[in-house]
Amino acid sequence: MTEITDARDAYLAARQRVEDTRLALGCAIREARAQGVDQVDIAAKLNLTREQVRRYQDEYEKKAGLKQAKPRRAGT
Repeated sequence: MTEITDARDAYLAARQRVEDTRLALGCAIREARAQGVDQVDIAAKLNLTREQVRRYQDEYEKKAGLKQAKPRRAGT
């Protein structure tokens, strides 16, 4: 049974690292944008769409309390 709980704990730790890394990326994007780097240029450098870049930054800003999360519409 220990193997199961160890595997679960490793999985949860990995998920946390992924979340932390996504937020770090969002923070770096926000800082680059504050320095005047265009979203399109960031997207091209990261091989992402402009919308993906916007979402990483948005996720960071919401988590850091820099931006209010909009209420979700019914059915979404």
